[in-house]
Amino acid sequence: MTNCKVLKIILMTAALFPVTWKHVFRVPVCLFLLAGLANCGQEQSAHQSGFPESGDSLKITVMATADVHGWVRAWDYYRDREEVRYALSKVATLVDSVRSVHEHTLLLDAGDWLQGNPFAEFFAMHDPLNRHYPFLAVTDHLEFDAIVLGNHEFNFGLDYLNRQIGMTSTPVIGANIYHHGTDEPAYPPYVIRDMAGIRVAVVGLTTPGSAVWDRPRVEGILDFGDGLEAAHRFVQEVREEHRADLVIILAHSGLDGGTSYHREDLGDENFGRAVGEQVPGVDLLVLGHTHRTIDDVVLEGAEGREVGVIQPGRWASHLGVAELKLVRNEDGSVRVAGISTVNHSVENVREHPDIVALTREAHEDVVAFVTETMAETDDVWSAREARRTDTPIIDLIQTVQKKQTGAQLSAAAAFNTSVTFGPGAVTRGDIALLYPYYNTLYKLEVTGEQIRSFLEHTSQYYTSETDEHGRPVVNRGWPGFNFDMLAGVHYVLDLRNPPGERVTKLTYEEEPVADDDRFTLAVNSYRAEGGGGFDMLQDAPVLMTIDRSVGDMILEFIQEKEVLQHDDVFEENWHLAY
Repeated sequence: MTNCKVLKIILMTAALFPVTWKHVFRVPVCLFLLAGLANCGQEQSAHQSGFPESGDSLKITVMATADVHGWVRAWDYYRDREEVRYALSKVATLVDSVRSVHEHTLLLDAGDWLQGNPFAEFFAMHDPLNRHYPFLAVTDHLEFDAIVLGNHEFNFGLDYLNRQIGMTSTPVIGANIYHHGTDEPAYPPYVIRDMAGIRVAVVGLTTPGSAVWDRPRVEGILDFGDGLEAAHRFVQEVREEHRADLVIILAHSGLDGGTSYHREDLGDENFGRAVGEQVPGVDLLVLGHTHRTIDDVVLEGAEGREVGVIQPGRWASHLGVAELKLVRNEDGSVRVAGISTVNHSVENVREHPDIVALTREAHEDVVAFVTETMAETDDVWSAREARRTDTPIIDLIQTVQKKQTGAQLSAAAAFNTSVTFGPGAVTRGDIALLYPYYNTLYKLEVTGEQIRSFLEHTSQYYTSETDEHGRPVVNRGWPGFNFDMLAGVHYVLDLRNPPGERVTKLTYEEEPVADDDRFTLAVNSYRAEGGGGFDMLQDAPVLMTIDRSVGDMILEFIQEKEVLQHDDVFEENWHLAY
C-alpha cells in the first residue's frame, strides 16, 4: 500500500470520528497528514530538477514567526512557572514537521526579537558573560533564512544590537534603515535564495517609528525611511537586477492599524496593506508589529496580482505557514498559481529537545536571576483596577520617577493589569511584570494648559458609556499602555462628557491650575519621544534625561526600603466620574 493511500485512509477514518480528530488536528501530526496528502499526485520531476519546462509546477512553503520578544523557552519568567502557549522551542518542533514533508521551505522572522521579557533583558543588561543572545543561537541552529529588524531591536542601543548581529550566521535585514543623511541601507536590504531553479527574494522592512521611540539611540546615526517607498525601490531592484521569480516582503509592520506617532517626515507605522496593494511584483507579505494573528487573507495587488498575507501572532505563539504554488509560463517566467496561509498554535506542541539542550544553561541562569528576592511586603499590590481607580502599585512607579528626577509631577501607565504580588517576597520577576518595557526617564517643563490637554487626551481610553454593571466602557482602539495617570496634581475625569471637556477638576497644592502655570513632569522615554500621540509634549523643554531603565530604578528603590508598604508611596489624587 502506498503512502498516499495510507494518508487517505487515515483522513477518511477521521471523518467518521470528528470529535477525536478535532483534538488530533491541533498537534503537529496534522502538518504531516495534510501536507503529505497535498503532495500526493503532484509531478515529482519538478522536485528532482527544478521546473524548467513550461507548465511545470512547484510548491514553496514559507514558515514564519513574529514578535517573539524573548519567548525562547516555554517558561513564564515573571511568575516562575511553565507557560504552554508561547515558545520558540515549540515552534522548532513544528518547523521540523513542516520540513519533513515539504522539500522547498523558507523560515523567516518578522522582527521584535531582542527585547520583551526578563529572558531577553537579562542578556542585554545583566549577563556577566556577554553571551550570544540565545534567540539568535536558536535561529542559527534552525537555519532561519532571514530575520528583519523590529523597533524593539534598538532599545538597548546600537552597540549591543550590532555586536549580536556580528555573532550570528542568520541574515538580519532592513531595507528602509539608512545611514544618516543618505539613502544607503545600514543593513542588508534583502536576501536571495535559489530554490529548485527559481530565485526567491526576501525584502526586509521595518516600521519607521523607531526614529521616534528610540530617538536618543538612533538620532544622527540611522534614518528610518517610508516603508512603502522602500518597497517600491527594492522590489523593483530584486526583480530587475537579480531576476527574482518570487518576492516576499518580510515586514515589521501591521497589515492595518494606523500610526501612533505624529511626524510629518516619517511614513506610516503600519504600511502592510499599502505595500501589498500598491507595489508591483510582491507575492507574499509576512508581517508583525501589531501582535495579531492573520491568515487566510489574499489581497488584490498591483497589476491584478494576488498577494498572500501571513502574520503569526506574538511571543512565538504560532508558526505561520504559507504555501505558494508556482507555475512556469511559456516564456520562461514564473507565476504564482495559488496561495494558502494558516497559523499553527504551539499550545499543544512539545518543546524541541535540541532547543531545550541548546538553551538549558541560559534558561537556568535567568530563572535564578529573576526569582531573587528584592524586598518584603505585608501588603497586597495589584494592578487589576489600576485603570479605574488610583492604586498603590502605580504610585510605586510615580514615586520612583519623581524621586529620580525631582519633578513635581509624574505620568505612568498600568502596562499589565494582571500583575499582583505580596504579601511576602517581592522578586525581580514581579517588578519586571509591573514594568516590562525598557523605557528610560525624562524630566520636562510643561504648562498647566499642556497638563490639561494631556489628561483630555489620555481620557480617550474610555468611551462615554457604561456597561451593565455601571462601569466605564473601554475604547478598544486605545491601548491600555496609552492611558497615563498623573501624580502630583489632583484631578477628576468626568467620562460622561465628550473628550475635550472631561477634566472637571485640576488642582496643585489645593489651588486651581491655570493655563500659564509651569510644572516639571517626569515621563518615560516612549511618552517623551511622542509615543501614543501625546502631541502636547512635543515641544516641551527637556530639563533632564536619565538613560537607565525605569524598571531598574524601581528595583533599587524597593531594595533600599527592604520592607515595602503602601504608605511609602500611595496618595490618592484622581478619580473617574461616570
